[in-house]
Amino acid sequence: MNAVEYNEKVMKGHFRKIYPVIAQQIVERTGITSGHGIDLGGGPGMLGISLAKLTGLNVTVFDLMPECVALALENSIEHGVQERVSARQGKAELLPFADNSIDLVASRGSIFFWEDQQQGLSEVYRVLRPGGWAYIGGGFGSIELLLEVQAQKENDPKWDRERKERFAKNPPGHFETILENLGIEGVVERGDAGMWIIFKKPNPLV
Repeated sequence: MNAVEYNEKVMKGHFRKIYPVIAQQIVERTGITSGHGIDLGGGPGMLGISLAKLTGLNVTVFDLMPECVALALENSIEHGVQERVSARQGKAELLPFADNSIDLVASRGSIFFWEDQQQGLSEVYRVLRPGGWAYIGGGFGSIELLLEVQAQKENDPKWDRERKERFAKNPPGHFETILENLGIEGVVERGDAGMWIIFKKPNPLV
């Protein structure tokens, strides 16, 4: 499936309902509603766009594929948030953002494909401002939405098998070890609808 098909069939098709729900969960958990956010590995940008629609954040969709960067810009226009959503191409392990400059880094589904997950999370921590939050992992927002997606994908058993294999290869303890190695205080939460790595960069002035 190429980027255009993925955008139409998955992000704006089967997965369409999950992004606003996940965005709401991120805002409720972090309290971040303004500043600069990154949708890391965001593909065509639907999580970042959902965050921009829900908050006053300026969001950068950051993805490895140039085709997805272009689609993210198109989708931002379609959803009327083009003035606050930009897109850049690059790797999670080498973020082109200054130290202590980002209020929120959100990412759904990307970390399972990073070449070096520890380096990627180190970069996330580096760019977060003191008091900034990371919300990274994979999920569907609720078990009801997961079951709905599974029903829509029932003719594609490979999809569910590969999804379960990714989680099996990346259990919570794996990411807890990475956080410990990096000296990052955070949690790895696994539920029926997904798994999320959540941490806040300490603010020494508070």
